[in-house]
Amino acid sequence: MSEEWYVEASKLLDRARNLNDKEKTVLKYFIDNVSVGTIRALRDLRRKGIDNPELIIDKLINLGLLEKGEYSYSLSKPLRMLRARRGSTQLNSIFI
Repeated sequence: MSEEWYVEASKLLDRARNLNDKEKTVLKYFIDNVSVGTIRALRDLRRKGIDNPELIIDKLINLGLLEKGEYSYSLSKPLRMLRARRGSTQLNSIFI
């Protein structure tokens, strides 16, 4: 069984370590919630004090940390797989 996803997840976590606090807050939200409808995600993130969540989400998508579906945002596949193996609490502690 190929472990390429693990290598990719490690690279993504290295990118995540360089995020600013608001970007980390958004990524943590998706680590905890994995896949969320667009409207719900934006509303939840605004409640967490993120002024313009769309811009941060777009940046995280460009970095490969998140994926955009038709009406939702999700944690990227390698990070979803890592989360499934390690759990959200442990994954959050890796880069924060």
